[in-house]
Formats: sequence, structure tokens, C-alpha cells
Amino acid sequence: MPDDRFISVGSLRTRYWEAGAGDSTVLLLHGIGCSVLEWERNVEALAPHHRVLAVDLMGFGLSDKPADETYDIPRLARFALDFLSALAAQRVHLAGNSLGGRLALQCAITHPERVASLLLVDPAGVDGPDTLLEFRLATVPVLGELLTRPHAMGTRMLWNKAFADPAPFVTDALVRTKVALASQAGAHSAFLKTLRSFVGWRGFRQDAVAALHAALPRITIPTRVVWGRDDRFVPATHAEALRRLLPEVEVEVWDRCGHAPQIECARRFNETALNFWSRVDAGRRAVT
Repeated sequence: MPDDRFISVGSLRTRYWEAGAGDSTVLLLHGIGCSVLEWERNVEALAPHHRVLAVDLMGFGLSDKPADETYDIPRLARFALDFLSALAAQRVHLAGNSLGGRLALQCAITHPERVASLLLVDPAGVDGPDTLLEFRLATVPVLGELLTRPHAMGTRMLWNKAFADPAPFVTDALVRTKVALASQAGAHSAFLKTLRSFVGWRGFRQDAVAALHAALPRITIPTRVVWGRDDRFVPATHAEALRRLLPEVEVEVWDRCGHAPQIECARRFNETALNFWSRVDAGRRAVT
């Protein structure tokens, strides 16, 4: 596991991991309620060929969690780009899981010159309303605060749903770590603000989805989509919207895989990512 590093992004103390020193840079963006730990099986495997960065988004992991932030998708995407600027990384390959995938798309929409490619891993909020009942209920005031209070049983139940086969991954150690991170000052509020910014009691907010769909055809960056067929958080059928609307996209749906392919199918994910980035970098060198 890489060592924790910290940097100031604006006024926010931010945890990140860094490995490798290749000619191209990769930024890994985690999902909601997650951290750099969700990339533990990937960073060092990708590092022989790239400079690999993974960051705890503002409000998550060990990064600062200011009470007065909005924690919506535009703000979190801006934070990711500001993090890259703090490390003098101007143009990068973006890879994002779940919320991180949606943030990667937002970065490509607002600052395409900063994004060399997109690797979207079960991205959240890209099509219909379908998502977990637990997430929908969490958007209801008061009820959401009660249901999402950090505790071991609820954490284990939720993470069991993240994998096609949870047994190797949802360990006592993982549950303890998740509860500890979620119990930090400001973490619960940041989680709910983030969730409620793009999910309502009916599921993913369709006004936000419609705005995304209108913007997707403008993204001409090479894009690879990877989705677990057994994803119970965000159905793999949502990949069809990306296949239909993104001009430069390849889509793969993996059997016997849930919401976190980079964990559950780590070796295949790492090989897929390296092959994709190698092709993109080779194409860029050929053009220049």
C-alpha cells in the first residue's frame, strides 16, 4: 500500500497516494463514502507505466471536511482539477468509480483540455433513476440522518451489496475502517450533502441526467466504460446511454462482477486500464 501524503488544495488539507514516474499521469477518483483505499489493488500495478495519483476527495477519507461546502458534482470536480494543479499535473488520464466516474465526466465537460482519456467504472448518475433503496431513503430529511449513522451492521450490509461475491472483500477489517472514516467530524454531513446533490427519493435526479446527456456528445476524448453485470448500486443497463451518446467510447460489461470492478476483478481491471492508456498515449505521440 502506498504511503499517505498530504497537500493543501486551496485551504483544504488533502490526502493522496502517488506512485510511479511515467510520461503520462493518471488520476483515480473514488466513489461516495469511499477513499484512496478503494484503489489499493491498483495503484502499484499501474505505476510501472504511469505516474499514478489517487486522492481523497474533499469531504471523504482523511481529507478536510468543511461544514460550509456544497459537495455537489461541479464543486467536487473542481476540487479534483485543483488537486491536479497543486501537483503541477496539467493533462491526465482520469479513471473514476461510481461517483468518481461522474466527476470524471464533469471534468471532461468543463475542462476537456485537462483530460487525455476517461476510464469510467460503473459511473453513477448517468442514466435512469435506478439505484439502491438505501440511497433513496437517505435523501429524506431526518430519516436519512438516522439511517446513515455509521455503525458496523449497516456498513457490512451495504458493502455486501457492492460485490457479486462479497466474502473475500467485506472483512471485519474493512468494516472497522469504513466505520472509523465515516465517524470523523464532518464526514456524515459531507456524505449526505454529496448524495442529496444528485440523488432524490425517486433515485438519480433526472434533471441532472438530462443535462448530462445534452453535454455528452461534446466529449470527444477517448473513453472506456467498464461495468459489472451484477452491479446492484447502478444497473449495467445505464452503460447503454454512454454507448449511445459518447462519440469515442468502448463499453465492456463484465460477468460475475459488482459495483467495484477495480477491487473485485483487479487483475483484469489493471490490464484493461494499461492497455487502454497505452493505446491513447501511442495515438497522441503519433499525432504530435
